Amino acid sequence: MRIRFIRFCTLLCVITLFSFCEDEKYEKDLPSYSAMEKTIREKNDSRAQFYWDQYFELLTKLSEDKFIVLPLNEMRKTFNESKVVVGLRHDVDFNPFKALEMANIEKSLGFHATYFLLATSEYAGSFNNSGFTRAQGMEYLYKELHKTGAEIGIHNDLLAVMILYNIDPFWFNREELSFYRSLKIPIYGTASHGSEIAKETVTNYQIFSDFAKKDSVTYKDKKYPLGLHSLKEFRFLYEAYFIKFNIYLSDSGGKWNDPEGMAGIMKKLKSSVPGDRIQILVHPDWWGKTNQ
Repeated sequence: MRIRFIRFCTLLCVITLFSFCEDEKYEKDLPSYSAMEKTIREKNDSRAQFYWDQYFELLTKLSEDKFIVLPLNEMRKTFNESKVVVGLRHDVDFNPFKALEMANIEKSLGFHATYFLLATSEYAGSFNNSGFTRAQGMEYLYKELHKTGAEIGIHNDLLAVMILYNIDPFWFNREELSFYRSLKIPIYGTASHGSEIAKETVTNYQIFSDFAKKDSVTYKDKKYPLGLHSLKEFRFLYEAYFIKFNIYLSDSGGKWNDPEGMAGIMKKLKSSVPGDRIQILVHPDWWGKTNQ
């Protein structure tokens, strides 16, 4: 275990050095990117609950021969009764710089995952009276994330767009997809964000006709439409919560959905059997803890 940890620390140092060099290279050309990174890291890096060596342990377990680990778009199409098929998913709620660190770690170990980016987060931009102003320079991070071999997806918070910001959510969704196309980043799927407004109303995926349980939702005495358009109309191939799986592991809120925490997650992976389909949701926001 100690040798494995030392190897991981060496690997992380190399990744950190590479990232530093890349940031230094682009600092002159992308001052807004550097400013955003400073702002986001100062606000959020200290919120990490897990150490990178814990993620290394998780990936080491998943590297065993019985597992096939895939981004979600590949996982949804892959069925193998002789293997445990794992879809590795990351919702990037507030710290995309941790996401890039995580993707580089995965790449170095031969893994690729899906990263769902959140348009209503500070790192993506801001909403104002004139609509939405995209954060300048962040396209660099999105492209670097994609270059690691990661799949990029949309973290759907369209209820907030519609209810809180009074913007046509489907128009906004088209604009998001157009933006990623301009970066030559293909988008295959979406994952519903568990925002506060969704907790007060309905799940974000119900904005789409594929999943809407009623034709509208009421918030503060105002009615908002649901189900006007389908996933297919936007060329989405899947919604993450509706991919076929029988085991779901998640660190939402910085806490694993197992009473034993990380130890319980490792036990579930150990006890999984060929034919199982596991979706693992890991939020980069909660990782990279440094204080002892």
